[in-house]
Amino acid sequence: MAGALTRVREGRLMQVSSADQRKAPGQMRHSQHAVAIGIDLGGTDIKSGLVAADGSVLFRESIPTESHGGPRHVIARMIGLVQSLRTQAERLGHEAVAIGVGAPGSIRAHRGVVISPPNLPGWIEEPVVAPVSEATGLPVTLDNDANCAMLGEHWRGAGRGTTDMAMLTLGTGIGGGLILNNAIWRGRFENAGELGHTIVELNGRPCKCGQRGCLESYASATHTANRAAERVSAGEASMLAEVLRANGRLTARDVVAAARNGDTLATEVWSDTCRYLAMACVTLTHTLNLERIILAGGMCAAGDDLLGGVRRHFAELMWPSLGDWPEIVLAELGNDAGFIGSAYLAIECVARSVSGR
Repeated sequence: MAGALTRVREGRLMQVSSADQRKAPGQMRHSQHAVAIGIDLGGTDIKSGLVAADGSVLFRESIPTESHGGPRHVIARMIGLVQSLRTQAERLGHEAVAIGVGAPGSIRAHRGVVISPPNLPGWIEEPVVAPVSEATGLPVTLDNDANCAMLGEHWRGAGRGTTDMAMLTLGTGIGGGLILNNAIWRGRFENAGELGHTIVELNGRPCKCGQRGCLESYASATHTANRAAERVSAGEASMLAEVLRANGRLTARDVVAAARNGDTLATEVWSDTCRYLAMACVTLTHTLNLERIILAGGMCAAGDDLLGGVRRHFAELMWPSLGDWPEIVLAELGNDAGFIGSAYLAIECVARSVSGR
């Protein structure tokens, strides 16, 4: 990755069409103002941006996914978004030369397909690379959305300067990914990084994956709120009881707010969430000896309540004589991380084409 970035920063980012990827570098046309289009495909919104070779974001645009329309409708919306971004690039004096797409679920990058993402109904081994490339005439790269967000943080955010790192994305579920020796670690079958489904409790709470005791079933925003609601519904005293009566449900944000106000039940539930996350960080550290672990996603809105809690439990659970421990930090790029990372993949693809690798 570092070599590709060096070539890009030297101004050697070239314009290539889908067919041009198969040509020798000398047959490609140089563009002094080339930019990449990064796309972060989600179940609710499609976030995107124009990203320069140095990682700076020149323009952002987001549209509703309209996933109910099915895969063809969503892909058509992506193509329309790309055309809008290309027009905007021209207005800014730039030229879009490649597209990167981050998508949820399992990805087969070498085939350019998305396999059964949970938040995109009707997507079963759906081709993405081919239709977008054919419609736009630009090369398209595809990867998992969590991997793209991690790449964005590694390139321009909280992971800068590291060689080996992990990222845990904390929201309604828990995703994650690994960068080892400056490259995404995908594993033999391209499924590495499913950190939310590491087991933290034997025969524990059921998980949507079909197993029990997964990290996601204890430490995600959804299940943090569920654990608090279960205890309140069982009659335990808490200021959350009034919130539950008024709203019919609790959120992780409610739990954090109550814990900040000294509520015993909320404090215990939140501490357990941080402890489970720390367990995952300890497992990663003992297994991979990482430099840095980044916590990302919506739960990072808790700030120091999350980071301090995870760090405290991490220190309690780590093998003391292991030596240097990784930094545990919060992500820096917010909602931009996904499309910055997917744009990076597009830039790297072009740089490889330029070098003939």
